[in-house]
Amino acid sequence: MIFHCDRNVWIDPSRGRVGHMILVMGLLLAALPAGAGQEMDVDGVLHIRNSDTPANGVQDLELEELWRIGGEDDEDVLLGIISRVLIDDQNNIYLLDGQLSQVQVFSADGEYLNTIGRAGSGPGEITNPGDFVFMPDGTLGLVQIFPGKIVKLDMEGTPAGDFNPITGEATAGGFLALVNCRGAGGNLVLSGLQIAYNSETQSMDRNHFVRSYGMDGQMVAEYLTKLVHWNFNENFKLTELDNDFIWWRMDVGPEGKLVVCEPRYGYALSVYSPDGTLERVIDREYESWTRNEAVFKRWETIMAAQAGQLPPGTPTEAEKMEQDVTDLRVARDGSIWVLPSRQMYEPDPGTFATYDVFTPSGDFDRQVRVSCEGSSSTDRLFFAGGDRLFQVKGFWDAVLSASGGPASDDEEEPEPMEVICYLIK
Repeated sequence: MIFHCDRNVWIDPSRGRVGHMILVMGLLLAALPAGAGQEMDVDGVLHIRNSDTPANGVQDLELEELWRIGGEDDEDVLLGIISRVLIDDQNNIYLLDGQLSQVQVFSADGEYLNTIGRAGSGPGEITNPGDFVFMPDGTLGLVQIFPGKIVKLDMEGTPAGDFNPITGEATAGGFLALVNCRGAGGNLVLSGLQIAYNSETQSMDRNHFVRSYGMDGQMVAEYLTKLVHWNFNENFKLTELDNDFIWWRMDVGPEGKLVVCEPRYGYALSVYSPDGTLERVIDREYESWTRNEAVFKRWETIMAAQAGQLPPGTPTEAEKMEQDVTDLRVARDGSIWVLPSRQMYEPDPGTFATYDVFTPSGDFDRQVRVSCEGSSSTDRLFFAGGDRLFQVKGFWDAVLSASGGPASDDEEEPEPMEVICYLIK
């Protein structure tokens, strides 16, 4: 499964309202003053168009390392692939290990407290969770990718039942895959795939979706959907664009509003109310980044691994350009933090990455430089809330290794994963 979104939504206005709105904004040629967001109405939706210069310039995030776990020198903590970090109201830290199918819990000062969840198919057990979330009923929900469901545990790890989103009538040969889950302000939002395979025609229908669900499993709102048809009898090629969706570019804010970057090539943030109403679109001027050799090779490897699950000899096609937005989060104060591709892969010297920060209303307020050890091309940062920032070292190498894709002969074995906890001062 490759995580991106559909470029046609951006460049072809016939594909829907977002494409039309972006085209209209593109016709506005007058330069904007630094940091000022120009408001306009497009098809009844408020748009805030920003220049590429933030109102309050560039700021540095001051960090202090508090503790670290894992790595070659830690004999007490074994980590597989840490794919998400959460913090509860008591400042306890939860590390989701998708490879070991468990969650390790630590205190604010790094003391090990507990391990909850385990691999399996019994009550409270899960297979390779891809995400987790604090559920509206107070449990911890571990998102199983396939078959898609959420395994619920209480804070001590006791099984609390499964959450199975109702997706309509079952289709012969079909199944549900869940990818991401975000929850805040009482709004539980899931993204995933409904897939139906027809063995007679050797074809597959894939429905990508982002939906809100109630605790009864019923859908509350459908925010986004994208339909893709694969026919394996017609010179089929697995392309990165066919797998595009907004997997890493979505979050739910404290008021339950969903923020997503829908287009792959186009820096535009859509803000939806919990009931599915599109409230506003926030964009800024941005030039797409061309992948360097290392990043392009990474995606070729991932594509080859995906093709291994399809008919033998299936050709692949990776994109030359990187998605404009590589990560997105909504902070507790409602501000929107965006990591663009260029600021991830070509950061300022001595900088890990630089985030764009928008006000809740959509003005480009500032950029925030994060400086720490490592590199954003191999490691990953998680803002888990409050004044803590977590760096997962070796994240991308571990994901690539776990994908089962081919590796070059001179590639070294990935080092054991390490997690560093920083205090944001």
